[in-house]
Amino acid sequence: MKLKDLAGNGKPQPQNSAPFQAQMAVKTFTAARMLVVDFPQQFVDELNTYIDEHVIPKDVDYSHSLVGQIRQNERSKQLGFSLEDNDYVKQLKTVLTNCGTTFVQKAFKRESVADPFEAWTVHSYEGDYNPRHSHGCQTPAGLSSILWLKVPEQIANKTQAEAEKGIHHASGLLDGWTQFSWGTNTSQDLHQLKEETDHAMQPKVGRYLIFPKWLNHEVFPFFGEGERRTFVANFNIHDSLQERSKYSNVLKEKIERGEIDAQGNIIK
Repeated sequence: MKLKDLAGNGKPQPQNSAPFQAQMAVKTFTAARMLVVDFPQQFVDELNTYIDEHVIPKDVDYSHSLVGQIRQNERSKQLGFSLEDNDYVKQLKTVLTNCGTTFVQKAFKRESVADPFEAWTVHSYEGDYNPRHSHGCQTPAGLSSILWLKVPEQIANKTQAEAEKGIHHASGLLDGWTQFSWGTNTSQDLHQLKEETDHAMQPKVGRYLIFPKWLNHEVFPFFGEGERRTFVANFNIHDSLQERSKYSNVLKEKIERGEIDAQGNIIK
């Protein structure tokens, strides 16, 4: 088909003429991925009970490893949560492992396993906040995660009218929300057809978010009664030998020559 055929001349075409067809598609370049899981209320209740009966009484302060400014109330705390204590915790760890591994394998097409290696709880009250930060892991690639367990009514029950106002008119819409950031674009950049590079999420009880460890996030302060409770866990990512060989020609060649077995052991 020639250029003049593509451009057309505005004149009616004979009924027996071949229809013009062009295939089009929009290509989107992904900047960040996140897994969103909504757990049932029974799961949330069991975890809250465990925290009330085991984590809070032990009172293992974890603030020395965290940047959260959780200090406005005598009940404001950041507490260590052991992932090895008992059968309940081991079952919880299995659930976390399944979620993290599914995310890595499905979203990133990676032959890897996600291993939750540390966890803590955040008990926030009026005025508490968490400045922008990312998390650390023991492996080059890693995951972070947050699970909202308690959300005060003034955060959870925003009306549609309040949401439509946005953050103008001192609406307080984002009080207690979590904001994720993966770039520096501004609102002016959006008018230039650049993509957004931040997103604020309203806490919802039972909602679990898993994301790459490098993804910056922050929690805005809220005001009024109630506890904003969050369970947090970090994951190391352990790559299979086949996955590691994708990034190392030396390793790939050793496998092909039979010098290394499937477990990574040297064959003599």
